[in-house]
Amino acid sequence: MTGMRCLLILGLIAAALPAAAQQLPPAPVTPAERQRQLDAWWARQREKEATDRAINGPREARRALSRDQFERWNRQSDRRRGIPLPPF
Repeated sequence: MTGMRCLLILGLIAAALPAAAQQLPPAPVTPAERQRQLDAWWARQREKEATDRAINGPREARRALSRDQFERWNRQSDRRRGIPLPPF
């Protein structure tokens, strides 16, 4: 049994060595390419923040509501979600 395991391990190592030898080190990135990558990253961050603001906008607007407006907002939300009204 152990002889079979050794052969299996040696076979796996032998199969992995040529694949590892073929990998080349990454090419150095030019400053222009790096700047393009950074610009694309920042554009994606701005896009995600805009999406978050669109999704979370109503919650942020709730801070300026009066108590009556707040309760109406919650009742409407509960009704849409199928949550029954409180008994009082």
